[in-house]
Amino acid sequence: MSITFVGMGLSLLFHILIPRYFGVSETADAFITAIKVVLLVDIIFREGAKFSLVPVFVENEKTQDNIVFQQLINEILTFAILVGVLFLIIIEITAPWISSILLPNIAMDARSELTIYLRISAPILILGCGSTILGAFLNSHKNFKSVALRNTMPHGMAIIGFFVLSGREDLPQLIIIAYLIGYIVYFSWLMIRYYNLGYKYKPKKISLTSIGILKNTLSLPTLGFALRQMTARIIIEVFLIGRLGKGAITLYNSAFRIFSAIQTLIGNTIATIGLPDMASNDMLDNKQELKDSLYRNIRAALYIVIPITIFLVFCSTIIVNIIYGSDKLDNQSLQQISQLLFWLSSGIVFSCLIPVLNAGLYAQKEFRLIFRNMVTMSVINFIMAVTLYFFLGLNGVAIAVSGTAIIATINLTYLLKKTGIFLLQKK
Repeated sequence: MSITFVGMGLSLLFHILIPRYFGVSETADAFITAIKVVLLVDIIFREGAKFSLVPVFVENEKTQDNIVFQQLINEILTFAILVGVLFLIIIEITAPWISSILLPNIAMDARSELTIYLRISAPILILGCGSTILGAFLNSHKNFKSVALRNTMPHGMAIIGFFVLSGREDLPQLIIIAYLIGYIVYFSWLMIRYYNLGYKYKPKKISLTSIGILKNTLSLPTLGFALRQMTARIIIEVFLIGRLGKGAITLYNSAFRIFSAIQTLIGNTIATIGLPDMASNDMLDNKQELKDSLYRNIRAALYIVIPITIFLVFCSTIIVNIIYGSDKLDNQSLQQISQLLFWLSSGIVFSCLIPVLNAGLYAQKEFRLIFRNMVTMSVINFIMAVTLYFFLGLNGVAIAVSGTAIIATINLTYLLKKTGIFLLQKK
């Protein structure tokens, strides 16, 4: 968890430096939008694959010949790289159109900047998709430390860029290039770890067997994450919030990144570490042991996140002033970020439980139930966000995040019950 903690810290620092260097401006909004759009595909593919493929890799490695299993990994890795190439081409071609659609209210110069940022950052898609498969494979071997470097390397390189290149007129473009270099280093490191485990990558023609595995394991989770991410990260956080005017996207992102760092550090880390063992329990059809593992993960998450939640709720103003206080942000901006952090923090306990509970479904390969939950929560989040947006503006969007997290936790508990895991039932 220490590496994940460092990675989340660097990720948060990266997003803190954006308003510190670019201010609450259209340039900052364009920069953040470009990162969100490019990483959208990466996040969808990663979230759809990192949990669903781990049980598959655990099972196939135990039941298949080593040569056959290595070929399977290489075919899936080739597929991922091709997916990245496809989306790179799409973004390179449609970048001006994406800029006009997502940020129609900003100046032409800012939209031109967004187009440039999109095209520079597009190669991240190839590296990100490839890293996802390698990361899922390494997680199945409980090689969590190498995978945890995903946030450390790209954000670390970008932060170095901020400090070394400060004052340059083309600073945003250079930061994105540094971010891309970080992805190159991360992908290269995962490939080295892959080779160290005795595997070698050679591009392979994708067989019907691999296509069948990808269809059965990735299709529903990936589609669900696509709907969820498109709704939350693009429609709500860019298109909807962008209509509030210059700097609105930057203000919301500044608060959301603190919330997101905590959710990832606690919820995602505990879920990732606990998944291989739960997948093994499911292979042995040991529901009680799987339930016990899930209980332990839930308790671990609650012990860590409850004190953090109390601190965030009561000290949001102090935290925001310490993190974002600078000449670039006035008191009104700091107050708005503080309010957003307060409302996001009010539901952070439930947000951290979501990946932990989801891992229980992934371990059982219950992809239809996972998909059902994602679709339901996407619709609920969209309705709540749009409704509250018209009454409360930015704060309404933050309240919708917390409200959706509470509902999702209840729904996931119900879906686990359908699989025979009764979390509310005493032993």
